[in-house]
Amino acid sequence: MGKRDIQLRIKSVKETRKITRAMKLISAAKFRKAKVMLDNVRPFYEKIQLTMKDILKHSGEVTSHYFENQHETKEERKKTLIVITGDKELCGSYNHNVIKTAEGFIDNNTGKLMIIGEVGRSYFKYKKYDVDLNFNYNVQDPTTEDADEISDLLINMYNKGLTDDIFVIFTEMKGLSQVVRTVKILPLEQRNFGDIAKEDNKVLSDMIYEPSPIEVFDLLVPHYIKGLIFSMMIESFASEQFSRMVAMDGATSNADKMIGKLVLKYNRIRQASITQEISEIIAGSSV
Repeated sequence: MGKRDIQLRIKSVKETRKITRAMKLISAAKFRKAKVMLDNVRPFYEKIQLTMKDILKHSGEVTSHYFENQHETKEERKKTLIVITGDKELCGSYNHNVIKTAEGFIDNNTGKLMIIGEVGRSYFKYKKYDVDLNFNYNVQDPTTEDADEISDLLINMYNKGLTDDIFVIFTEMKGLSQVVRTVKILPLEQRNFGDIAKEDNKVLSDMIYEPSPIEVFDLLVPHYIKGLIFSMMIESFASEQFSRMVAMDGATSNADKMIGKLVLKYNRIRQASITQEISEIIAGSSV
């Protein structure tokens, strides 16, 4: 490789480094935005969940078709799986981990497959899975309106008997690490509403629910599901941006190392060329 080739290679790597550095900064900004969105909306949905817990704790046995032990038992249960992937690549193993988990679930279950995110949608269509093409949502800039539409669709399917179990596979942030989780959102499981902190009991234990605790509970379930969907979408979006930020940071560091090696190689070739020219001049003057 000559000096000209090395110079062109250095220029090319520097251009790539500019792109990876810019992508890292953009992903960092989107990651911070997602965390702010989640922090802003979390108190409202936590209050809903607390009210549902209070109804179950202080109103005796609640008979709701939203509960697993009161849902119709069938030998062949119709399952629905929602998979949340990214809309773009270049984010390390983020999409691969979600897809791998989803394929493991699908191999052991049959049912309807709904995809949020363009990467997952393209993959499962290419692999000839039975993907619901009318379910067309992306994860970039998640909104409560999208979560509302999705939760309404799922609850309608559940209430009409079109599905018996609804699962979601998504990526959750755990500090600076990410965990792919499979969560069953319908039917509800009472153990998820079991414990209430003592300070919460003091606030809600004297509440009176009109027209009845059961009707209030059933009214809150759609809002609870909406909150779950929205938080999962934001968690996934934040995880994707964090993964891309880490991947682009690694790519930028590798570009810096490559540039350093190429510059060193260029200087060696240049020094060897200068040394050869000096040797030729000395040899010529001594003739």
